[in-house]
Amino acid sequence: MERKTFIRDCFFHIALLIVVLVADQLTKWWARTELPGNPVVVWKDVFSFRLIYNTGASFGIFQGKTLALTIFSIVGMVAIAGFYFWLPKEKKMRPMRLTLTMIVAGGVGNIIDRIWMGKVTDMISFDLIDFPVFNVADIGVTCGAIIMCALWIFYYKDEDFKWKKSNS
Repeated sequence: MERKTFIRDCFFHIALLIVVLVADQLTKWWARTELPGNPVVVWKDVFSFRLIYNTGASFGIFQGKTLALTIFSIVGMVAIAGFYFWLPKEKKMRPMRLTLTMIVAGGVGNIIDRIWMGKVTDMISFDLIDFPVFNVADIGVTCGAIIMCALWIFYYKDEDFKWKKSNS
């Protein structure tokens, strides 16, 4: 992939990151202002919006460990960003870079909450099953991770991640 194409892709990924962050922060603001004590039932016993604050991580683990989770998340986002730029600058890596962008966008959305409020705002609830309440940032992280795993299993080969002289 030529440098110009890589730079264009980077701008697209930055725009995607901003869109996900804005959507995440706007939905969290809406939840904090409209949902306290007033859940919105979209489909009775199936889907609703209700305000939950999470001081832990996914599925409620590590409750009250906000500082450790914040530090871990920041280090993780920096590592993922480094991996983004380390990947060979080939067209075949475009899907991987897209998934990394989704993960970073979601991670940064939740880092903002942890730094600003000391907890993460969640509001999307699937009531039909016993599933944790989540937010837009969580969707970015989860979808990015699932797609990344599928890419590793079905699309990429080990040699795709070997450092090449043309990559410098």
